[in-house]
Amino acid sequence: MRWFKNLKINTKVMLTVMLVTLVSLSITASLFLYVGYQNELDKTLQRLNIEADILALNIEAPVLFYDSTAAEDILAAYALDKAIVSIQVIDGNGEALASYTNAHSQNMPGEKKHIKRDIVLEEEKIGTVSLIMSTVEAKQHIRLMAISMMPLLALALFAAFVLSMFFRRAITESILSLRDLSAKVAKTRNYSLRARVDSHDEVGELSTVFNSMLETVQQRDSQLESQVRQRTYELEKLAEEFRHRAFHDALTGLPNRALLNERFNLCIEHANRVNNHFACLLLDLDDFKTVNDTKGHDFGDELIKEVAYRLKSIIRADDLVCRLGGDEFVILLADISDVDIVDKLAQKVIDAVSLDFTVKGELVKTAVSIGCAIYPTHGNDAVTLKRHADVAMYEAKYAGKNAYRLFSPAMQEEVQYRAMIQEGLLGAIDAQQVELYFQPKVISSSGQVIGCEVLARWFHPTEGLIPPMRFIPLAEETGIIVELDYYVLRQTCQCIANWQQQLPEPMPIAVNLSGRHFHNFDIVDKIAEAIEQTGIAPELLEIEITEAVLIADPQFAKQVLSNIKKLGVTISLDDFGTGYSSLNYLRALPIDCIKLDKSFVTQVDQSEQDKRLIKGIISLSRGLQLKLVAEGVETKQQLQALEVMGCEIMQGFLFLQPCPEQSFLSWLNTQPHHTRSTPSVVK
Repeated sequence: MRWFKNLKINTKVMLTVMLVTLVSLSITASLFLYVGYQNELDKTLQRLNIEADILALNIEAPVLFYDSTAAEDILAAYALDKAIVSIQVIDGNGEALASYTNAHSQNMPGEKKHIKRDIVLEEEKIGTVSLIMSTVEAKQHIRLMAISMMPLLALALFAAFVLSMFFRRAITESILSLRDLSAKVAKTRNYSLRARVDSHDEVGELSTVFNSMLETVQQRDSQLESQVRQRTYELEKLAEEFRHRAFHDALTGLPNRALLNERFNLCIEHANRVNNHFACLLLDLDDFKTVNDTKGHDFGDELIKEVAYRLKSIIRADDLVCRLGGDEFVILLADISDVDIVDKLAQKVIDAVSLDFTVKGELVKTAVSIGCAIYPTHGNDAVTLKRHADVAMYEAKYAGKNAYRLFSPAMQEEVQYRAMIQEGLLGAIDAQQVELYFQPKVISSSGQVIGCEVLARWFHPTEGLIPPMRFIPLAEETGIIVELDYYVLRQTCQCIANWQQQLPEPMPIAVNLSGRHFHNFDIVDKIAEAIEQTGIAPELLEIEITEAVLIADPQFAKQVLSNIKKLGVTISLDDFGTGYSSLNYLRALPIDCIKLDKSFVTQVDQSEQDKRLIKGIISLSRGLQLKLVAEGVETKQQLQALEVMGCEIMQGFLFLQPCPEQSFLSWLNTQPHHTRSTPSVVK
């Protein structure tokens, strides 16, 4: 029945009506013909029974007298009845007296019926008449009836077809209309359309339900459309916000690295099109880490925002200033026809950043180092230009900071040299290419050596001696300084142990430690391990730290220093006077000695301001019962000025430049007897 299911509903209705009509007419006609056949058969049988009765009466005499001729004549009279197939007369002796057979009996198929009658004379049976009839006559009559009914059947089928066409349209019109409406709604998404309700039957109920469903969908669609418009607006707004965030720095609102790369490509295309130049300036604030460490990151962020505001106010409308992150900025100067324009802008930036900033109610100073590369002179793509600007910026820092440098190929060689140092430093420690140099601490009045400071020197296998100022900053940047300090610490403790066997009096040695050690307690374990392995007295080891060590996390640094102090080690505060809050640290931390920074000593014999500062520091050290060591003493005038002010312990080139262990020991043998019994405070 799958084929029927796939038919259209019009065809189904018409086919159903026609099939029902045909079956109904067929059943009715069959019943009519059957009844007619039975009636016709009964009539024939009734007639022949009458004829058999008459024949039995009429043939009594011939049978009685055995007159076969007379009997034959009587039977011949029944030849006119086509329903009779044959007649046979049997006498009383059971012999055939006469018989009749229809000449067309061979062509009379069908059912045969037998009729018998006894021949009775005066209540005595004298013979039998046997009559055989055929139903062919009844069948022929029925056949004629069936043929005559065919036009009537055809007419009835035609009438049924016409009626089916009418009723089919009446039945399916609403359904087809509902179908067309559904297709239109599905295609146009117009849920305001409604189905026509023409009746109260099932189709009318379906149309009503369909209209109700459309109304519900229309309401929901209207609500959904409103929500979609709202969501679309929100998404567009959010997308715009995301785009702004994706291309702008969250802290300053300046364009970030992503937008910078995009603008770089536009600048390159524009410069190529108009045959012009543009400049890439890389800016890095000088000593910004110190501000962050001393004032906190929130303070540093506010300073960054103030710097960004000044930079935006300086550049031209067509130029772009971006923040790469941290304290790094980039300025793109478009349409540069003369390098003097870049020089003037760079100086303008330096001057503007050098002015005091007011951050959280405090005045703060900073400076900026600037490196510049120009397209296409210094590179044909963004990566090369930024790399060369970075090289120039670091050259400005190495030149003393707060400066501007334009890239040159010679700078690249310097960068490669620094890269060589950075890459080879860790291996140099493992290969023991780092050698210890020593510089004495001397009581100026007697010339007695009361200790020394150990300094690291790197002897490269191909480059020779690499000065500390070249590799120590790189070691700090990369974190290799931690391993370098561990190495120097172990070697120093071993020297102390060796010198105990060689010198008449033990010699204290001071080791400088990087601020990277004061973020955990590993350094405490390393110092304890070195002391234990070498068996030295802990007080012979002196640890020198700078104020920057204490600024990042003072409380934690204090804990680390306290644990170091518990080992019995002496602690000195190096570069005293150059920081922000030294007095607070002197009160709170376990410090034994302060070392006056050489920047105060350099002009002590000429600058009254420096003299007043040094006198104040000397007075402070006495009040806190701390030893004081003046660093960087290089001339006799400086020595005399310091002695007049009451500074007794000194260190500098005037006494001895840093030298290897054997040279130091040889020099030490020429000096007055050294001792550890120095005054605990400055006299």
